[in-house]
Amino acid sequence: MPDDFVMVGTKEGHLLIYKITFTPAKAGPEIAIALSNKNFTVAIGTGGTRKPIIQIGIIPEHKVLIALTTDGVSTHDMDSHNCKCINLIERTKGASSFALDIQRQTSLTGDPCLTVRMCVVVGKCLQLYYWKNRCFKELREDFSVPDIPKSISWCKETICLGFRNEYCTLDVVILTEYKLQLLTGKQREVCSRSKSTDPMIVNVSLDTFAVVNEKQCFLIQTESEDPTKVEDRESNSKKSAHLAVTWTDAPVSLGKCLPYDEPYFIGILPGKGIEVRTIRPKLKIDSFPINQAKLAFRTKSGRVFISSSNSIWCLKSTPIDTQMDLFVKQKHFELALGLSNIWEESATLKNKKISQIKNLFAFHLFCHKKFNPAMHHFSELGTDASHVIGLFPDLLPQEYRNGIYYPSPVPEFRGLDLENGLSALVRTALMGSSNQTVTDAASIVEGGHTLKSKRELLQIIDTTLLKCYLQTNESLVASLLRLKDNHCHVEETERALKKHRKYNDLIILYQTKGNHRKALETLQKQNNTERIIQYLQHLGREQMDLILEFAKPVLEVDANEGLRIFTDDLHEVEQLSRPRVYDFLLKNFPSLVIPYLEHVVHTLEETNALFHNALIHQYREKAVSQEESPETRKNMRQKLSNLLQKSDYFTPEIVLVHFPYDDMYEERALIFRKLGRHEPVLSIYIGALRDINMALEYCRTTYDKNDPSKKDVFTILLKMLLSPSTTILPGFAKESEEPLQMDKVAILRLLKEYAPYLDPIRVLSVLPDDFDMCDMETFLKTSIQNQLAERRKLLIKKGLVEAEHLKAKHDKVYVESEGFTIDDYTMCAKENCNKRLTSQSAFIRNSDGTIVHYYCQQKE
Repeated sequence: MPDDFVMVGTKEGHLLIYKITFTPAKAGPEIAIALSNKNFTVAIGTGGTRKPIIQIGIIPEHKVLIALTTDGVSTHDMDSHNCKCINLIERTKGASSFALDIQRQTSLTGDPCLTVRMCVVVGKCLQLYYWKNRCFKELREDFSVPDIPKSISWCKETICLGFRNEYCTLDVVILTEYKLQLLTGKQREVCSRSKSTDPMIVNVSLDTFAVVNEKQCFLIQTESEDPTKVEDRESNSKKSAHLAVTWTDAPVSLGKCLPYDEPYFIGILPGKGIEVRTIRPKLKIDSFPINQAKLAFRTKSGRVFISSSNSIWCLKSTPIDTQMDLFVKQKHFELALGLSNIWEESATLKNKKISQIKNLFAFHLFCHKKFNPAMHHFSELGTDASHVIGLFPDLLPQEYRNGIYYPSPVPEFRGLDLENGLSALVRTALMGSSNQTVTDAASIVEGGHTLKSKRELLQIIDTTLLKCYLQTNESLVASLLRLKDNHCHVEETERALKKHRKYNDLIILYQTKGNHRKALETLQKQNNTERIIQYLQHLGREQMDLILEFAKPVLEVDANEGLRIFTDDLHEVEQLSRPRVYDFLLKNFPSLVIPYLEHVVHTLEETNALFHNALIHQYREKAVSQEESPETRKNMRQKLSNLLQKSDYFTPEIVLVHFPYDDMYEERALIFRKLGRHEPVLSIYIGALRDINMALEYCRTTYDKNDPSKKDVFTILLKMLLSPSTTILPGFAKESEEPLQMDKVAILRLLKEYAPYLDPIRVLSVLPDDFDMCDMETFLKTSIQNQLAERRKLLIKKGLVEAEHLKAKHDKVYVESEGFTIDDYTMCAKENCNKRLTSQSAFIRNSDGTIVHYYCQQKE
């Protein structure tokens, strides 16, 4: 039946061809007879008589009709008058049936390629042919089977045979590319069958057979293998049959009475007419009381012809979109989606329709507690996340949920059902929706409101995810909130967490969203001092105002613990503004200033003079305060002395003015020492402290003969010892003590032990005239020896310098004694250069006398 032509072969040997024209404007089709050849079988064979037509087939591309009569299989030209016979295959006389395998492919050049093969049943033999040059040629020798096949069909490389008590398959493989040759593989039993009915086989797709056993119809899937691997094919397990349809009664066995029109199976039942069923789900769709029907053929999708002994009927399906709408109303969504595969419509409209059906199908699954497949469908479709989330109670704000419409009232689940639904929502729908674009989102009900902003979508998804975790797995709440890119809606999340009393998670929410004040206020209400300290420590320099504000009540409760906010070994703590912390503690918590400054100066090794000056000031005040215990004052004074000695960053001029004149002499001496002022230091040691040993120790540690400001320190001490009353600074001498007198013993000790450090000329000039020369004997001898030694050093140095000068002059004369001439013909000595040395060229003369360009030498 090519196109709209119906071909009928009768028992009387007549060939009738009708042209059927379907016009949408008319209720029925226009029928015209295109050919009526009562002598069609007369020309077949040699008998010259009419023979019954057992089976017919066509090759549409070649306009060839294939007929089976008692004389065998013959081919006819459909373009010729009365379908003239082309050829009769003599070997097929007595054949009971045949099967065609037409494979349409595209060649490497893009041209259509058609392969036609035929299997003819002659008794217990199968004859195999292929079409070439307008005739069938033998493909290989005949193949024997154990019984006469009652039905046969060929699909790709598999032939399906129906015997009296079983269905079997036979695999065929092409061996070579250059010569068509077939091998038959091992015969495999598919399923057994009842002997009460005849076997029936029909191809339902390019790789599937359908077979009938009484009231049941089974599907057989052919194997897609490499046709060259015969061994693999031989070793495969036998094919299995899967139940597809169960009929009301066993279909009649007349020709191909089981046409398949996706997704429908159409069967002819004896005395009951036509029955239409589907595979998934297994439903009876319709029936037609055509009791005389015996044979059915499908011409194209949506059109099946039914024949009886003297009539032909045409079953034409209603429009597919109408069928789809009907199935959707009946909740048969899988059938509606199956029809969409054969719906001939534009891709845009088709995809939109499929999306609508799948959304309704997913909603149907959800309402029947099939949460996992429902959420999987929603995720694949990219359904608007708010519509999916709205299926569950209390996940969306009520005012927002009221604006979402569904195909029917949404059931409210409780207990385990709700938990299962939320788990499926988290695993599938929410994770998939987080990557969708808002333009892709679709509503469950057509025309429903959808999200227009990506930010809104992410907010709803993350907020819903959190609410699901609160009801299914609370341990995941904190992990979600800690994500820096979480989009939880703050107010909605806040209400949900408070409802479940998840205050720790609420604090994480505030922290992630940067609402630190609310987080700290919540911690204050919980009276959780340790958490407040930890929270403040991690805020960072940008939140100094907030840190100082909330640190104050913590310090009031526990000063030592609260000080950890500013002193713990954390990166964020070290980056805090130290001047602001110092100022804050100085104004509000003076007792914590020294511990904080000690941490900054000694632990953090701060070099800013502000903190060193401040710590010195704090130590000084504590050391002189009468409110402190003697032990504390002593300890503070010791720390002050150590700091003055070791610190290189305090400002002596600034701290000095705060020290008293009548006390803390050692500390003032240390400050003057930092200033490099020897007179005040020595004046304190001699006049105020009256300790010559301290003065001598200072001179020893300070003296540097190469430094003009330090080489006269012993001479200054000698002057002070000679006239102590005139060199003591005002206010240093204590009124209760006796006036200072010249200490001759100390002077002689100085002259004796430190003679190398004293300039004899200056010493003699300052000593009084009445000083006994005998007392100065040691000093004078040592001074003279030192001067003589220094003179010898200078003479030796002079001699060495003169010798070096003479050698340099000698080397200069030697070098200048040798000369060379460069003219326009002088060439560079490098082999790869050999260019002239011009007057502008920089050159190098080697020790062997060769001259090269400076560039060539550097390059090498």
